[in-house]
Amino acid sequence: MAGVNQKISKVDYNTIQSTINTVLGTGSGTFGYGQPVLSSQVTESDSVTVNEYAALRYDIINAYKHLNNGLPPDVDAQIIGAKVRYDAAPPDAAPVNYWLSVVNSISTNRQALAVAGQRVASSSITKTFTSPWGSSAPVGSTPQLTCIVDVEWPTSEQARHFFNTGSSIQFTSSRTGGSSTAQNTSWTTLLSTAGTRIFGGNTPGTGTSPSNGQNWFRARNSGDTWSSVTASSPYALNEWNITVETTDSPAVSNNSTGSSRKLRFTVYWNDNHFPLGGNSAQGSPVQPGGYGPDTVDGTMSLTVQTVQASGVLEPTGSGNFEVTTPTILVGNITN
Repeated sequence: MAGVNQKISKVDYNTIQSTINTVLGTGSGTFGYGQPVLSSQVTESDSVTVNEYAALRYDIINAYKHLNNGLPPDVDAQIIGAKVRYDAAPPDAAPVNYWLSVVNSISTNRQALAVAGQRVASSSITKTFTSPWGSSAPVGSTPQLTCIVDVEWPTSEQARHFFNTGSSIQFTSSRTGGSSTAQNTSWTTLLSTAGTRIFGGNTPGTGTSPSNGQNWFRARNSGDTWSSVTASSPYALNEWNITVETTDSPAVSNNSTGSSRKLRFTVYWNDNHFPLGGNSAQGSPVQPGGYGPDTVDGTMSLTVQTVQASGVLEPTGSGNFEVTTPTILVGNITN
């Protein structure tokens, strides 16, 4: 590293540029947003002018805004044509150590997404089911509802950039209307408590291993449960589960490098609670003291949407920070 008031060397500049390029640009694996990168490695001189510095500064700002919905706290300005120095005193300050700490923080937290501002929700898709069902439903009904959701990107690189930016696929379910029964109340409460279930590149689990479906990088070509919510007693056997698997051809059995572009989610509403009185409609004996009838009725619904990175790149006129929205096909909820 250079000393105080010395010019920034190409080595120092290239160290910072390489780190931010890996995050903001194409990258590989869990690195890479797929956004335009203005800066490049310096090879022709031992010092950095304001032109190279300005390009790097914009790249850092664009990645920082994505994560924090604002500018870095110490955005300095330079005089056109001036040399950019290592750690000079104001008004010429261009602290390399400061920017290095900023880009290292960006790299560490790269898979996050600002809680506001730098995001957009796609149009949601909602499916409903209105027939009686459950463990005490009429003959021919099963104690389970199922819905298949297929999500696909044109390329695996677009899928990788989607998830690396903190973008996600989100699921919400509810039960409304119907009879005023303890069973219906249990399902209403269960789904309300579950809230929105979020699947991303670093959610619900972190890292790229093991291959158990706990995030996009840990998905494989067999269904793994990544979300499971259960009701409280006496309906503790009622549960809302979601599984995920890759459906590419050829198959992706280990997505740790981000080679998949197709996902299938299967959503299950399992009503495994049989009342003490049995289910006479299904042929089980009725005994006194049960909770029944425990048929679930009213409207069961499922809403699926993406929440993804969005923003405006700097400087003005550079375009937008954006990722590819996947195609989402939500099947019918079936019994």
